Amino acid sequence: MRQHTTRTGRGIPLTASVQVDAQRLERMWSLSAAEREAAARRGEFSLGEMCQWAARRPDEVEILPGGDYWFMAPYMPEYAD
Repeated sequence: MRQHTTRTGRGIPLTASVQVDAQRLERMWSLSAAEREAAARRGEFSLGEMCQWAARRPDEVEILPGGDYWFMAPYMPEYAD
C-alpha cells in the first residue's frame, strides 16, 4: 500500500493521524464510493477520517481476512511482511 507523504503539524504522516479536518471530511462525503476508496488508498485522508468513513459506510471499506479494515494493516504487526 502506498503511503501518502503529507504530514500533520507534528510530523505524523496523515494516514497515521487521528486528526479530522472538516474540509477533507466534507470532500470525502462528496465523492462516490469508488472515488472515496481511490482517494483513501492514495493517502488523501487521515486515519481518523477513514475511521469515520468505516463507521458511516462500513459496506464500502474492505475488511481483511483477520477482520480488520485495510487501512489499519500498516499499524498492526500481524500484517507485517
